[in-house]
Amino acid sequence: MGDLDMVIGALGQVFSFVNMAVILGGLLLGIIVGCIPGLSVTLGIILLLPLTYTFSSPDTAIISLLAVYVGGMYGGSISAILLNSPGTNSAIVTTFDGYPLAQQGKVKKVLDTSLFASVFGGIFSALILLLFSSLITKLVSSFASTEYFALAILGISLLAGVSGDNLAKGVISGLLGIFIACIGADAVTGVRRFTFNTDTLKFGIDMVPAMIAFIALTQVVLKMRDFMVSEGNPEGISKIDRQGLTIKEAKSIVPACFRSSTIASIIGAMPGVGGGVAQFLCYNEVRRASKRPQDFGKGSLEGVAAAESSNNAVVGSAMIPLLTLGIPGDGVTALLLGAFILHGIQPGPTMFTKQGEIAYSIILGTLVANILLIFVGAICTRAVAKIVQVKYTYLAPVIILFCFAGSFAATGNIKELVITAALLVVSYLFVLLDFSIIPLMLGMILADIMEMNFVTSMMSYDNDFFIFFKKPITLGILILTVILLVSLIRLNKRVSKLSDEQMGEMEEIHHHKDEEPVA
Repeated sequence: MGDLDMVIGALGQVFSFVNMAVILGGLLLGIIVGCIPGLSVTLGIILLLPLTYTFSSPDTAIISLLAVYVGGMYGGSISAILLNSPGTNSAIVTTFDGYPLAQQGKVKKVLDTSLFASVFGGIFSALILLLFSSLITKLVSSFASTEYFALAILGISLLAGVSGDNLAKGVISGLLGIFIACIGADAVTGVRRFTFNTDTLKFGIDMVPAMIAFIALTQVVLKMRDFMVSEGNPEGISKIDRQGLTIKEAKSIVPACFRSSTIASIIGAMPGVGGGVAQFLCYNEVRRASKRPQDFGKGSLEGVAAAESSNNAVVGSAMIPLLTLGIPGDGVTALLLGAFILHGIQPGPTMFTKQGEIAYSIILGTLVANILLIFVGAICTRAVAKIVQVKYTYLAPVIILFCFAGSFAATGNIKELVITAALLVVSYLFVLLDFSIIPLMLGMILADIMEMNFVTSMMSYDNDFFIFFKKPITLGILILTVILLVSLIRLNKRVSKLSDEQMGEMEEIHHHKDEEPVA
């Protein structure tokens, strides 16, 4: 079956009633969890993941999760604009100009700008994903177990990209994730490992309870703590006017959207970089190229467009290394990799030959989700914005109930609830010690892939450890791993410095504004 035939077949699947319904529902869920500070896209994906077991088709399950991803990236801008508190890490830069514009009474205008830019960036990167994914997979279609092992090592090296400023803590977190993945019966020999002679751990730790405990429940606990500290009094803009974005203004921000989407698509396709990095770099570049750079930080529509088009452009481009190489592009796609595996989909070089129609269904589903975002966002943003004002004491119990229900649904075993609670304690201790959880999840997800391909390689090549250096492609991937590792460390330092400088500039601008005498 040719690529065109698979695309046509995928179109029929995507535009089925079920898939269109799950896209709309996923977008709405993503916007809701994205707009609530302290929650995130990852929480929305994890809450929905257990429900996807009820879907008859694996591509429907993945499309629904990607719709949450798309909606959540836009939803993060709502609280950034209304509360000056980003709903997601990728919406931090949106606060620089979004909140000042809201203070000027231009709430509807800046929300429309955010939606327009989000859709622009999302469609831009989804088209790149559609055009280039199959080509990349054809280039790497001859990969064997040695190449897959090298790719897993490349994936593990992304710990440097998701560890932030503290690489040592990121590595420790990742190694703990690998250790957790080793608990249970060995996949090759059947020997029990690290079970401490308990039947509870003999089958290992399921991915879904681990994701729920490490990310979703931890975020809920931290948000409850912050809510209690702030005494439950959110400060921000509650009134939304009716003067939206004009056609002239929309045309004026297109160059900023295009520049930002292009840069972010390139950055997003680099494994381990992610939307947070893309936002700062794109914002800085758009400001440099702007005819009115002095407006940035005071309330520039270009600034909002740069921030929002960049984080949504990352969604599609981050899927490129995931679908073509089986390597997650950022923290969210690391969770999506786990979802792929749970639903029997093996992303990587063989996906477009063995599961081509599913691959194109996922890609086209991402494109359709970004197109539908403009309608869902336009209809629902005003209502969703009210959720920001809801007391967290009402939201938290509902989210916790869904989390534990999801843990139980993963296997239907009560022991999963015990494991989830135990992992929550471990996760909260990690947060208190300032360890990132994303490297831990990345380690858990990639450990099995790395182990299975290493064992297969050793069996195929008579335990020759040097086979990884004898095969040119494998050696090339390992060399690329070293180069990428060094680059990610340097990039983290550069972005950290850049973000500190920009934060300082914004604080200085707002400080001078506060000092201006009232006429």
